[in-house]
Amino acid sequence: MKKLLGLGVVLFCLASCSDNDAAPAVNLDNLQKRWYNVSTIVSGKTVAYDGNLACGKDYLEFSAGNVAKDVDVYDCQKDPAVTTGTYTAADKSLTTLLGGETVVYTIEKLNTKTLQIATTFNGGKIAYVYTSTP
Repeated sequence: MKKLLGLGVVLFCLASCSDNDAAPAVNLDNLQKRWYNVSTIVSGKTVAYDGNLACGKDYLEFSAGNVAKDVDVYDCQKDPAVTTGTYTAADKSLTTLLGGETVVYTIEKLNTKTLQIATTFNGGKIAYVYTSTP
């Protein structure tokens, strides 16, 4: 009888857990930090980001005051190229204004370690994957 009762408690616990209990795929509290380029996904194919150098990695940075920076480490002997602009984020939407260009993204994933954003370019979807670890 005790085994049957124990089994019933385990089944109840399993049944009461749902997908809604999982952490959200998008948590905007995690956006403000440096995001290092990992890959691009075009037409379902993932292409690794190959623009990083041994001396430093390219990144996007979102900080307080809605300041956005796109940092390109292009030459180990010089300072990186930095494009500074602004961003807004709400729900699953991210809009950046960098270098005079406004781009609207859908935030597909955002947690402490991963940022994945997607936009449409020439009628096709392009997703960008970043990590918070350099």
